[in-house]
Parts: sequence; C-alpha cells; structure tokens
Amino acid sequence: MHAFDSANKRVKPVLVSSTGALQVDVLSMSGSGDATAANQVTNHTKLDTLATKLDTLDGSVNTIEGCVAAGELAVAHGGLTELASAINSSKVDVNIVSDGASLATSANQATANGHLSDIKATHYTDGDAVSASSKGQLIFGKDNSNNAHPLHITANGDLEVEIADFVKGQATMASSFPVVLSSNHSAIGVTHGAFTELESAINSNKMDVNIVSDGASLATSGNQTAMNANLSNILTDTTATKPDFDQLSLESATLITSGSNTTEIDMNGYNHLTVYGSSSVNFGSLCLVRRSSSAGTDYLDGSNMVSASDPSGGSNYHFAATFQNVGNRYVALRNISGSSQTVTLFVVKHR
Repeated sequence: MHAFDSANKRVKPVLVSSTGALQVDVLSMSGSGDATAANQVTNHTKLDTLATKLDTLDGSVNTIEGCVAAGELAVAHGGLTELASAINSSKVDVNIVSDGASLATSANQATANGHLSDIKATHYTDGDAVSASSKGQLIFGKDNSNNAHPLHITANGDLEVEIADFVKGQATMASSFPVVLSSNHSAIGVTHGAFTELESAINSNKMDVNIVSDGASLATSGNQTAMNANLSNILTDTTATKPDFDQLSLESATLITSGSNTTEIDMNGYNHLTVYGSSSVNFGSLCLVRRSSSAGTDYLDGSNMVSASDPSGGSNYHFAATFQNVGNRYVALRNISGSSQTVTLFVVKHR
C-alpha cells in the first residue's frame, strides 16, 4: 500500500512493523490538554487518594448496614438523644417552662369548660322539661330602623303577636283580618242592647213586628178582607169561561156493592150531566145522589138508570142517561140493585 508524500510530491510505500502494525510518526502535539507523562503521574496520585477515601466510605457504609440490620441507627448528637427520651407512648412530652405567649392553661380550660356547660344548658330539644331556675337565651327581633328589641311574652309564657298589616277596629271587609270560627264552638254572647231587644222579638222562630205607623201604605187586614171578596167575584166570573163540557172516566171495571156509591162528581161551573157505561148485571140499577158539600150527607134523587142488553150481542149491559139542571155541585151514583155489580162509567158535564 502506498501513500502520497505532500512535501516531495511523490508516492511512497506505507511502513509497518514486523508484526504488521502501522507505524505512525507523531511530529508535534500543539493542544494544551494533550496527555503527557507528567499529567499521567498527577492523575495517578489523585486516583490513589480517591481510592483511599472510597475505602474509608466503604467501611462507614458497612457500619451503617450493620446498625440497620440490627434494627437501630445510633445517633451521637446530644439534642436528638434528649428528644428521644422525651417521647412517651408515641407522643412527645412538652414542659412549658415560661408562658411568654400567654398559652392556654388547664385552669383556664376548666373555667372555659364551665362556661360551655352553661351555654349548653340554655339549649333545649323538643320535649325537654324546663324548671323555674333553668337558664335560657333572650331572643331579639329587629324593627324597621334596625334597632334590636326583645320579643314579648305573656305571664303564661305565650308569645305576644301584633297583626300590624291589618286595620284595628272596624274597617271594610277587604281591610279586615279574617276570622274563621270552629265548627264546635259554643254560643257567642252579644251584649249590644239592640241585639238583646231583637232577640226578645223572636217568637217561635218568627220575628214579631209592630207597625206603629203605616207611612208606606202597607196592606191591612181590612184591605185583605175587601180583596178576598173581589177575588171571590173574580172566581165566579172565571167559571163562566170554562169549556162547554168536560168528559172524564168515573169508574173502570169497579166492583160496587149493593147500597154503595161511585166516586164523587164535582159539577162546579156545569149545569147538566150525562152518564154512560156498562154493568156486569142485567137490569142493574144506579140512582143519582146529591150532596150539599163534598163527601157530605147523601140525598137520593129518585131517578133510576137501568142497564140494558148489549145491542151488539156482547156480555155486558149498558147505561145511558142525562140529568138536566143538576143544581148541586157534588153528586154521585148509588147501586140500588139487590146485588153487587162491576161497572165502567164515563160522565160528561155540560153547561
């Protein structure tokens, strides 16, 4: 292998040793940190010192490891030794020699505990018994001017309350305080003289009224008598306006025994009467009965209605009769046959 000789501008073979190692010729060393024999001697001296210190440190570490292995680490400092002796049951005993900071003492704490007990005694829970000597707190309220005032109670211990939002005394309903009476309250006495007199005027759930002066021209008993007479005349006049006749069913398959009457007929406003119907008895007889009042004494008319055979061949027997100017308001028909008969009757009242 050859290399270039820059000084002679020639190529020359590269030299090696007999073992084949490359031979290098160091011409100069210009760096200030280059290794020299003197520097290496200094390095060896410092390395020897370091080795000595490491041996010493290794011995100390071995000693510490021995203490740790034994479960304790010896401390030679006197203050730490005294501190260790002050530890009692995992707590440090402290002896306050001088209270320059005015620390709390057991005497002051005992006094404070007494005050706390007094404060605790002034607080109660629901249902606690309170004696006359029990202590308590005074409760204050605040007015509109932010001034404190104690709450007032009565001699019985009830809280006094003033309803300030409502008008005191008489006022309109909208401005008055509403009061709801209980459903089982007793009677409320009224001492106003006018109410007392009003109560005495109540008689049998009605109020007696004495009209001293009839300034309003009220109705009187005399006026009512005259009015009743006028009403009676009106009633008589109105009867003439009734229909010309009135037909009604008097009996419907009704059994009438011998000597008994039919239902009463009111002839008010009518003069004539027509009766027709049927009977279960051949030649069954009915007679007109006159009365002076409703359900009054019977007066037989003497007229006689006799049933006749059914012209169409039926099983019933029939009546038909007309009474002119009956004259009585109340009339009826009586069974004057010797036996009972079942009748169906209609009446027509005429003017």
